Amino acid sequence: MTPRTCTKCGEPLGPGARFCIECGEAAEIDKRPVSVRLQEDLGADYEVLGELGRGGFAVVFLVADRARGKHLAVKVMRQELILSKSIVQRFRREISYASKLNHPNIVPVAFSTERIDLVYYAMPRVQGSPLNKHLEKNGALQIEATKKILIQLAAALAYAHEHEVVHRDVKPSNTIIGQDGMVQILDFGVARGLTRDGGSLTASGELIGSPEYMSPEQAAGSLDIDHRTDIYSWGIVGFEMLTGKPPFLGATITEVLHKHMTAPLPDLRQLRPETPQSVVDVLTKALAKDQGRRWGNIREAMRAL
Repeated sequence: MTPRTCTKCGEPLGPGARFCIECGEAAEIDKRPVSVRLQEDLGADYEVLGELGRGGFAVVFLVADRARGKHLAVKVMRQELILSKSIVQRFRREISYASKLNHPNIVPVAFSTERIDLVYYAMPRVQGSPLNKHLEKNGALQIEATKKILIQLAAALAYAHEHEVVHRDVKPSNTIIGQDGMVQILDFGVARGLTRDGGSLTASGELIGSPEYMSPEQAAGSLDIDHRTDIYSWGIVGFEMLTGKPPFLGATITEVLHKHMTAPLPDLRQLRPETPQSVVDVLTKALAKDQGRRWGNIREAMRAL
C-alpha cells in the first residue's frame, strides 16, 4: 500500500493518523456517502439496506448479513466528526464498554471496525421498538407490564455495574421492547467506567445525558457519578411508565435540571391511585435527591420490586 503523506507539507502520515503532527493539517478523508463506503468496507457478504436513524454523533444503518440470514444495526460515526479526537475517543469507549457486556438484556456488539475515515460497530437487529414509542402510542402502561420492564432493565444495569460500567443515559428511547416481551438496553455512548485510574473524557460542568432522565448530580455537572445515577434514571423511567410522563418537565433545559436538583417528587399515588404502595416505595427511594438515600445497588431495588 502506498504510504500516505500530508497534502499540505508532504510529511508521512501514519496509517491511522487524522492530523499531520508537523503542520496540524487534517488528513484527507473520503467524501463519498457513508452508506457507499460502509458497503465497500463490509464486502459482498453484507448488504446495506438503508438508514434506521441518526443522532448527534452517529448514523445507524440496517444491514443484511447474507451468510447468516440475519439483520444487523450498524452504528457509524458521522463523517463530519471523524477528525475530532475527543469524539473518536468517546465512540471507541462506547464500543469498548458495550463489547465487554454479555447479558440477555443488553444489546451485544457483533463486531467493530476503525479506519482513517470510517468508524463503526455492528449489533444484532432487535425485533421490537423503543419504549418511548410505546409510551407515545399508548400513554401510561399497566402496572404489571411496568414492573416486568423495570425488572429486566434493572437486571441489565446490575450486570453493567458489576462489570464496572455506568450507563449514564438510561431512558425510554434506549430501552428496546422485543416482540416477545424481552427488554434490552443499548447505547453506551456516554457510559463511564467505575474505576478512576483511566480518567474521564468529560469535564466538570459538562452536560452528559438527557435532561428529563438525569440524576441531580448529573444536572449539577458533578464528577462524582457512580452506579446510583443509573438507579435514579431507572426510577424516572418507572415513573413515566406509570404516569405517562417524566416527573420533572420544563420550558427550558435549565428549568428541568433545576427541578431535578430542588423540586419535590410529585405524588405518584395522586397521579396513579391504583399503584401498589410497594412500587411507590421502590421508585421513591430510587428517586431520592441525595445519592446516599437511594438503593445501595439496583439488585436491591429489583428484589424489592
